[in-house]
Amino acid sequence: MENSLGPRPTSPGPATPLSGARAALLDLIRAHGGPCTVEDLVRATGQHPNTVREHLEALVGAGLAAVVDGPAPQRGPGKRGRPAKHYLALEPESRTEGYAGLAGVLAAELARLAPDPVAAGEDAGRRWARRSLGPAPAPASAPDARRRVLAELDDLGFGVEPRPERVSALDESETVRLVSCPLLAAARDEPGVVCAVHAGLVDESLRLLGHPDLASRLEPFAEPGACLLTIGRR
Repeated sequence: MENSLGPRPTSPGPATPLSGARAALLDLIRAHGGPCTVEDLVRATGQHPNTVREHLEALVGAGLAAVVDGPAPQRGPGKRGRPAKHYLALEPESRTEGYAGLAGVLAAELARLAPDPVAAGEDAGRRWARRSLGPAPAPASAPDARRRVLAELDDLGFGVEPRPERVSALDESETVRLVSCPLLAAARDEPGVVCAVHAGLVDESLRLLGHPDLASRLEPFAEPGACLLTIGRR
């Protein structure tokens, strides 16, 4: 865990959002120090080989990893077959930094020009939710609504991690850690605006899923390595 407060930047960034599982696998490939096999990653993650292969295919398809030639298999009596596939992480495209830079400029302009920058940020987040979920998504139970919203955040690159403790068993509030952020640089420069966008996204998503009675509380840069998000009854 990092020593500084708040999450790490999402890799590869908002241009190609990844689930937390695929982002973690990409980090493992990078940390391996060279091409690695499915078997290497299975040992490191404990996941089923088919699950690892599925994630690897998605990373290759997104241009974030490549299949490279491995060493030729040893030949001899009873030894046949092709060399195992090896995977190598590729560096994110430079356009990722461009998107992050643009987000920072827009957040700064909103903070400068809007009469109420926080309210404007929340409204932008609500519009983002309506665009992502559509005007009338299927209603969900309260637990399912929470899960869908957290899965959406994970897909957007926020790196959702559960917390072992619950905030309150009485109101069924629940807190999770957001360990990565697709707009971290902009959030550090203009936290009031950018974090309000994220809060508006969560609240509007809950409302669209049929639960305006659920509310969220986002605590930016709350602890080393993470922001904290709580979802519970109003």
